[in-house]
Amino acid sequence: MLGVIFSLSSVFSCTGVLPLGARGFKRPGLNPEGRNQKEEVDEAVRLLFSELRRILEWEFVKRGKLVLPVPAHNCSSECFLCGGINKGLTLKDRVFHCPFCGFSLDRDLNASLVLLKRAGWVTPIVPVFELRPIPPLPSLGLRRQGGAMIQEASAFRRG
Repeated sequence: MLGVIFSLSSVFSCTGVLPLGARGFKRPGLNPEGRNQKEEVDEAVRLLFSELRRILEWEFVKRGKLVLPVPAHNCSSECFLCGGINKGLTLKDRVFHCPFCGFSLDRDLNASLVLLKRAGWVTPIVPVFELRPIPPLPSLGLRRQGGAMIQEASAFRRG
């Protein structure tokens, strides 16, 4: 986990930190001692998230980078362009469609753009980079042939 945080803090200049809860990790029932397992799991998950947040913030601040607290309320149902809330969105819907402005985008991508916007990010007028295919990684034994990627067999299999 620390390696991933180190990599993130090396690549990105800013991070947004969400107030995460343990709502999705609850288990009902009682353990043999008679205490509620739900409370124990909630407490353990809350502590894990707070520890992850503490390490993430420490690593970014150590490198002189920005850490911004971002409210996560309605981020997956809010439109990135107009700010309208799509109340008819269910968890099964993977594509976000705004009923107000007609904007459509992958739900997770839209939510990440909403969080960036809440953190103060401003959309650039001119594209910062051009979209192009990612080059193959020679270390993985991948090479390009025509339009497809082919993985070569490792040396011991070639015979």
